[in-house]
Amino acid sequence: MKHTAIRLACLRRYPQLYDPSRLDTSTMRRALEAESKEDGRAILEAGPRPVFNSRVSGAVIQKGYRSPYLHSQVIVDPMLDTLNRYANQWNKSIYMGPYAALIGPSTSGKSRLLMETAQHICVVYICLRPKDLPGFPPRSALADLILSTAVTDETYYTSLLACIFQVVAKFFSIQHPDENMTDRLKKWNDYTEVASSGSLDIANPTQGKFTADVVKEMQNFPTGPPANLQKAAKDMANSTKLINSRSSIRVLLALDEARALLQSPIPGNDTFFRIFRGTIHNIPTGMGIFILLVDTTSHVANSSIKSTFDSGGRYKFERENRLYEPIYQIASFDAMVPPDPPQSWGALVSPERLFKYGSPIFGAYFRDAHAERQSTEAIYSAILELAFFKLRGPIELAESTRPGLTRAQAFAFLGPTIQPRINGATHLNTELIASHAAHCDYISPKCDMVMSNYPSQFTLAAAAVNYLQDENKWIQCINALITIVLHGLDAAGGAGELASRIILLCAMQKAMSESGEGDLLTGHPVRLVNFLEALTGQKEDDLQLGSISTENRDDLLKNGMIFWNHFSLIKYSPKPEELLQFMYRGMAAQCHANQPGIDQIFTIYLKRDSDCLDAKNVSFCGIQVKNRNRDPNLEDENHNLTDIYAKVKIEPNPYLILYMNLNSQQNDTSTLPAFVERTCSQTNVARTQNLRRASLSFNGMNQFGCLASQELRNVLQTLIDVEPDFVALQSDEPGKRYSKLINPHLQNK
Repeated sequence: MKHTAIRLACLRRYPQLYDPSRLDTSTMRRALEAESKEDGRAILEAGPRPVFNSRVSGAVIQKGYRSPYLHSQVIVDPMLDTLNRYANQWNKSIYMGPYAALIGPSTSGKSRLLMETAQHICVVYICLRPKDLPGFPPRSALADLILSTAVTDETYYTSLLACIFQVVAKFFSIQHPDENMTDRLKKWNDYTEVASSGSLDIANPTQGKFTADVVKEMQNFPTGPPANLQKAAKDMANSTKLINSRSSIRVLLALDEARALLQSPIPGNDTFFRIFRGTIHNIPTGMGIFILLVDTTSHVANSSIKSTFDSGGRYKFERENRLYEPIYQIASFDAMVPPDPPQSWGALVSPERLFKYGSPIFGAYFRDAHAERQSTEAIYSAILELAFFKLRGPIELAESTRPGLTRAQAFAFLGPTIQPRINGATHLNTELIASHAAHCDYISPKCDMVMSNYPSQFTLAAAAVNYLQDENKWIQCINALITIVLHGLDAAGGAGELASRIILLCAMQKAMSESGEGDLLTGHPVRLVNFLEALTGQKEDDLQLGSISTENRDDLLKNGMIFWNHFSLIKYSPKPEELLQFMYRGMAAQCHANQPGIDQIFTIYLKRDSDCLDAKNVSFCGIQVKNRNRDPNLEDENHNLTDIYAKVKIEPNPYLILYMNLNSQQNDTSTLPAFVERTCSQTNVARTQNLRRASLSFNGMNQFGCLASQELRNVLQTLIDVEPDFVALQSDEPGKRYSKLINPHLQNK
């Protein structure tokens, strides 16, 4: 019993360093008895660190590639329609080449989408993954030919593509013409070893026969003029007429992990991409051939485009060289979410259900690992580890021992939790999509505007919240956020609202940590009273909640349950059914700019007598945030802080309002004043609201018990004090003088 108590205490005090596999209880006890938290951290960190052994099973991930494909009509059909339109539009006098980029984060299902597309058209799939980089899908044998050092000009790619096209043409020309299209495509997919419905194991696809046949063709004519490519394209088009006979697209050449094309075969020479693009420009129109460059980065769409415009603006020197719009709308998000909502509390809090929200990889992993009879704890750990590494992204070996987070990593952990929006920072958005599991909100046709987003996704939020239990990580992330606010790039709420979401999440972290059971410490329900104790630093009996009646106060504190680990933007005033839907996802809501009365809202469920979920038991907590140096008159604002004014229509249940004036000089915690009827018609309204509304008013940054250190309070204070200011961006006095010089009336003298 004593050893268990020590382990639990160590877990709560040092969640990021807790590792019972390498730390004995005597070491944990010394850390707990250390004079400071920093000394305790040093004791725990001094222990030997074993080689990291991932809990993620590659075999389980591989199973996901072979599982039945979901929602093909909303994912695959739009893709085929787009490819058909693009193939039909191909004209060498208009477009740079018959190619487009397929862009999406690593969890969006790009490769699996290509495999499913191969059930409808002929897909020549080549993965260019680096040789020494593990992962799925693995590198294709043909990648060595695509990325050969022999590539010096378009002659090489002309020969290679002509040979690939000839192999396709020969394969389909020898098939019996009476066979149906499905069977003929299945034989092709088995031959090339890529399609999900094929009979071969995708874990080690050698593409040996396909590659050998291409090499054999190349030996027949190792070099050749563009005419060879055009003839091969026509032969392939003739042999594949059975495919998609009513549409334009028949053959898709898909190059996965296409960023490899941005390298140069020889230092100082053109990239593979530019040579390849020049080659495919010679593919004839009307052949039903199109090429997809597949990756997480938009750089593969428009890299190294030469200007086709005369900079002098002289008449008739302009010619068209368009790019096809990138394809990024892969509608796989929430594909595994069951159509029927949870009906009971047990179903609501089931991690198996929650992992199905967002990217399908997490729900599929749980399903397939559970089928292998892996322990629930092992599955939870593996999924959160997988989610963490998707967020953190790849790091260079030299960076692995370097303390601190990159700016992109900081936003990768902030994105799934407090959802700051950085719409003006195209470069950062591109990096978040490419390496840190952000989704594409929008990519302009020329990829000169990229907008990323971390939509509501319980699993990524759980991994991020777990990582951010270390206060130092929070501080690093907030410092990155300060830079973005200083640049004026946050497009969804001011610094005060961002700070309030961090404070609320810190309180939720603390409440989850102190009441957590099992492995999933960062994604389980907590009692409202535990959350308020964490937020205020006060015990239940000391909580002053305003004019609310004793009966309603008891209902809130004894029955109120909350369940969220992240925020997501909404643009409406939620009804009880929608508040329930927030809880289904484990989310709180960031309100739109014109939402009356409140800036944030989360669901309170009054779990009274039954485990069955019922909208009549739904209540809410609304948060209003101010960031003023002067204290507002709460008597004037009080009537705006109600469920009626906020247009949140619930049953006559008790509810909670949290008022935060973060820059207040008052420096105390109180409650909102009782309602005073100003007219006769308001008498009943005022009396009812006084009995139903609980409230807390926080004046100043020092009033939050969940902020463990002064350093964390200080960095949050810096965040709420910052304003977008290009003068402040200058690091030295000459720079500041220059900014003031070219903006002569920006500031008074």
